[in-house]
Amino acid sequence: MTEKEQLRPIGQKSIVEQIIDSMMDAIVGGVYRPGTKLPSEFELMEQMQVGRNSLREAMKVLSAMGIVEIKRGDGTYISTQMNASAFDRVIYSMVYDAATGGELLELRQVLDEATVRLAMEKITPEECALLQESIASMRLAAQKGDVAQMQACDLAFHMGLIESCKNAFFIRIMKGVYSVFERSIGENIRIEQVDSQAPDYHQRLLDCVRGKDHAAVAAAVADSLRTWKDRV
Repeated sequence: MTEKEQLRPIGQKSIVEQIIDSMMDAIVGGVYRPGTKLPSEFELMEQMQVGRNSLREAMKVLSAMGIVEIKRGDGTYISTQMNASAFDRVIYSMVYDAATGGELLELRQVLDEATVRLAMEKITPEECALLQESIASMRLAAQKGDVAQMQACDLAFHMGLIESCKNAFFIRIMKGVYSVFERSIGENIRIEQVDSQAPDYHQRLLDCVRGKDHAAVAAAVADSLRTWKDRV
């Protein structure tokens, strides 16, 4: 696919936003790789059929997001490393724009299942032991009725499971998504006070990982989300 085929003409909506969308599509589609110098301002205006002011405004936004680097006297380049805070904003936008509780539940179900399945192939005995410790701490917190500790153990378990996947891009996505889920997880624990079954739900997830039990993953994840789903 050529640059001209990838950069579509702009419609009647917000011009700046659509320029940004078109550029992001080109980047995601592989037309522009990290470090690539973009065509001249005039060429981009011709390809997307937009004015100079709108294009410059869009480039300022992309630069602020860390997507492009504007080098005076040289041109504009795709950044070699996406700014972490920019990526976090994308994740927040994706999750909040998903809108409905049902959609968020579906998203978390799919992502948690993917995490468990990926962890099955990459987790170490030492990482399994740390996850078991998180469950033990969660069980103790439940017995004491310690809501704050319960939440901390819940998140520690999931972060540990995510880290065990050993895929930098997946880990980045999941940490961004869980930073959004964190509030509803905490709210769920406060509302329910303490779900005494939560440690058992997490134990089932760990058992799936240890036993590489692909058939049991969907049910185990669904059970672990049983109370959370009513709070999103």
